[in-house]
Amino acid sequence: MLQEVTSGKSATKKQPLYERHAGFHVLRLSGDDYEIGYQHGSALKSAMATGPVPYFERYVERMLAAGAGPKLGELLSKALALTVGRRIQSGFPPHTRRALDGLADGAGLDRKQLLAAVTMPESYLWVLQQVLRLRRPRLAPHHGVPLMGCTSAVAWGDATRDGSFLHGRNFDYQGVGAWDTEQAIVFHRPTGAQPYVSVSAAGILFGGITAMNASGITLVVHQHMASTALQLGGTPIGVTGDQVMRHAKSLDDARRILDSDRQNGCWTYVIGSAKEGAVLCYETTPARSAAHVVSAGTFGYSNFYLDRELARTERELYPSHWRNNLARYRRANARLEAERGRIDADTIAGILGDPGDESCRIEEAISQLMTVASVVFEPSAGMFYVATGRAPTSNNEFVAFSLDGEAPAPERAPLTGGQIASPERAEAFHAYRDAYDAYFSHQDVGAARKLMARAVALQPEQPLYHYIAALLALSAQDAAAAEASLDAALALGHSVPEREASLRLWRARARDLRGRRADANGDYRAALSGDPAVRRAAERGLKKRYTSRRFGIEFALADVPVP
Repeated sequence: MLQEVTSGKSATKKQPLYERHAGFHVLRLSGDDYEIGYQHGSALKSAMATGPVPYFERYVERMLAAGAGPKLGELLSKALALTVGRRIQSGFPPHTRRALDGLADGAGLDRKQLLAAVTMPESYLWVLQQVLRLRRPRLAPHHGVPLMGCTSAVAWGDATRDGSFLHGRNFDYQGVGAWDTEQAIVFHRPTGAQPYVSVSAAGILFGGITAMNASGITLVVHQHMASTALQLGGTPIGVTGDQVMRHAKSLDDARRILDSDRQNGCWTYVIGSAKEGAVLCYETTPARSAAHVVSAGTFGYSNFYLDRELARTERELYPSHWRNNLARYRRANARLEAERGRIDADTIAGILGDPGDESCRIEEAISQLMTVASVVFEPSAGMFYVATGRAPTSNNEFVAFSLDGEAPAPERAPLTGGQIASPERAEAFHAYRDAYDAYFSHQDVGAARKLMARAVALQPEQPLYHYIAALLALSAQDAAAAEASLDAALALGHSVPEREASLRLWRARARDLRGRRADANGDYRAALSGDPAVRRAAERGLKKRYTSRRFGIEFALADVPVP
């Protein structure tokens, strides 16, 4: 099954099935669905072992274990696989199953393991929805499980420097240390369909997440984690978008394909058309869809519904998450408008790499802890740029590829607009990312504390770095170190009053643990002005002294969703 495939119309010779370039796996696949799956699995067998497939396979189990303990988490995960997982699998159409069979055979992978991985996105959302239904509707108890959000920034026509169509996208998702380390550029030439490229990772087969086709159609997907409208029995994510890439030559084509399918989950497809000079924002739940065609020249999007009816299905998972969703949307659109008429590919890369206000690396940042892939499509030229390196990828160099040539395009200069000017600031966030990995993926609080100490040393002016250091100290039963870190965070202050209230709450708890009840009560009273969950926790603290208990640190937004 391994073969050479003929590259696009501008190529003069056959290209190899597989090569490495700038740290990427570059694949050129052709044939029917089984053949494409087999070629992918054969070429990336070793990379798949350390990529997102095994990571996703056990992700829901790790998520459940964080809240319920390892043994119960494993049992619940197995029960979910036999019920929810099988129902999601039933939504895969025959052609998709053939492709997955090819992938499993090519990689020598157990089909159960593969299906557990590919059903993870909807399984994760299903668990989250049950939490929303069973507990307070405005709060979800994420026990250290990171929340994500993608950002799109699109510009065209008179908004760009030369009239070109530019579609930038940050893919913020689970898989730090798995997706970003095994990124793949996959050129597809499926039998009976048009060529397209997907920007994905080893073992991620379908082009329905981040892709561009030969007709100049671009597609990215945004997840709506806060919607309660999920219903199983539809088509899993990635499948319908792959059909758009194969067959859509216009926005009308894309809309017809999307209309013909019912999704399991709650998603938005941001689809661009270079030829039409417009964007289709297709927001959907299993019960309802809303399509907006935008021709204004710029469009920014994050992770909340613009359609009012769909917006009624969303709940505030926790306030820090919702504030960041809104901030990324506003920040992306503000930057697009500020650069109108001067926007080029490097400008879009700069928006994707936006680290937020200097006073806080977390609160309003577009470039996030979970940014595991970033791309700028330029379909009018058949070109695209993909960010290299580790998360957050959008702060790294973007290298160019040609869709027509199915190859790297070294004649095009890399994009550097998203790189962080301050080496200390960049290195501090890398230490923060590694602390998250130690805490969440390896349950190593000691290693996480050492890495956070480095982040604090490099960027002592970041209040939320001190905050996370304090929470890790409390997890290690070190109340004295926690109080000292919270003293430092409060001395710096924060632009969001609710954040300061959270700092007060946790300092009160550290003081309670140290036997300083009077001082703790002062902080509890100050925390009453915080978000609802913080206020309730402060009220409990005023009634009864805090004693050490298990809690989860959510690193993506630097907070504790259930204090």
